Amino acid sequence: MNSYIFYAVISIIGFIGTCYAIPLFKNLLINSNVVRPNYKNDMIPVSMGIVFLPMIIINGIILAFFTAQYKNLLYVFMFIFGLISMFFAGILDDIIGTREVSGLKGHFKSFFKGVLTTGGFKAIFGGFVGLLISIAISESIPDIIINTLIIALSTNLMNLLDLRPGRAIKVYLVITVTIFITLTGYIKILPLLILPNVLAYFNYDLKAKAMMGDTGSNVLGISIGMLMVFGYSFNVRVSWLVFLVLIHILTEKYSLTKIIENNKILNFIDKLGR
Repeated sequence: MNSYIFYAVISIIGFIGTCYAIPLFKNLLINSNVVRPNYKNDMIPVSMGIVFLPMIIINGIILAFFTAQYKNLLYVFMFIFGLISMFFAGILDDIIGTREVSGLKGHFKSFFKGVLTTGGFKAIFGGFVGLLISIAISESIPDIIINTLIIALSTNLMNLLDLRPGRAIKVYLVITVTIFITLTGYIKILPLLILPNVLAYFNYDLKAKAMMGDTGSNVLGISIGMLMVFGYSFNVRVSWLVFLVLIHILTEKYSLTKIIENNKILNFIDKLGR
């Protein structure tokens, strides 16, 4: 099958399947009282990022069936393993987590005092998931360290952004579309396991009909991190890691929302479509 036809088939299946899944999961979360006030204090379902999961698995099955080379099959399974792992950590944080402690610094500070928060668990667990994946694909100790940090900090990047409707997904789309355009080889198809699903859900998030929560933002973030370490050169990865470190330092000291609100262009983009 022509690769571009296969890309189209995977994308259409993912988009349509997720559109069908959205009302089912939305009702499930509401009936289970998995709701939370948004930034306007409206009670809406949280953890709606769970709608990304069914079509990731279904399209993963299709992709695995048509993948002949063992090395490529490993990339598929590592990618899906990373996504499912952060689904687990994210939904745990959404359902039983509190917001008394925030920021990586706050969570690690609590951990070293002997108090484990769900955010702390998520950060530590995500770090080990990143380490496992990095060991599998890296050729040296420095490579393992760089790749682990990229996966862990990319995962948290989407958490930093997911404070207003549509914000995290807008940034995710810009990054992931750029990745899809610039990637080469077999890895190029991996973004399509999740990108169409996110597009199908986007309007619900943008219009504040539901929150994807950490269940969704963690998955978006780790997908970016894995694609970066799977498909790019050392220099590109180091540049991305520097950006991640700087944005995390910035958000520990300043409110990202305030920065966006005080910039006319960023504020316009942030509010676009709401």
